[in-house]
Amino acid sequence: MSDSTLRWLNEPSEWESEGDRLTLRTGAHTDFWRSTLVDYIEDSGHFYFEPVTGDFVATVRFSGEYRDQYDQAGLFARVDAENWMKCGIEIVNDSWARDYKVRGSAYLIMAGLTSHGWSEWSTLPQLPENPDHLWMRVIREGTTLFVDWSLDGTDYSILKLFAFPPGSDEIQIGRYAASPAGDGFTATFDSYSLVRGSSEAAA
Repeated sequence: MSDSTLRWLNEPSEWESEGDRLTLRTGAHTDFWRSTLVDYIEDSGHFYFEPVTGDFVATVRFSGEYRDQYDQAGLFARVDAENWMKCGIEIVNDSWARDYKVRGSAYLIMAGLTSHGWSEWSTLPQLPENPDHLWMRVIREGTTLFVDWSLDGTDYSILKLFAFPPGSDEIQIGRYAASPAGDGFTATFDSYSLVRGSSEAAA
């Protein structure tokens, strides 16, 4: 893949790209979120993307030195500031809202969908420790997008099924990271592929 097709939304001050490998350090208090639960809108996370029309399969293997509350990294699919989806790993330390407490640091496989300007957040049970790598994949088939994940890059499990608003033919897809509460961390994406066309052709 040529880097000439890729561009930044909110370029970080520290980053390096070579082939399919991307390393970046997030800026402090960067995030993607809109309105739900809190009176808070942020569109400041780091997103390295290219536009895609039609079916595709995007796959990434990544890791992060997650430390502060809500440090996160993974894949991002975006139509505009009010319609997007992020998926990957997010760290929660001790608690995040109401009585939702964890033991120490929880590394959560998560997906957050924002539709018509409102965000939602779904997670799987916490991982016992920060994995060396995690694979995330976004598959678009017509108007439907599938999000799945894997610990080995071979066996994938479904995390989310969704659709963007009608007429969303072109989607921006790529890698992202953010530090909503902390001073920044290093995220490494050491393998990334985008295959245009049907998922059967990409298999």
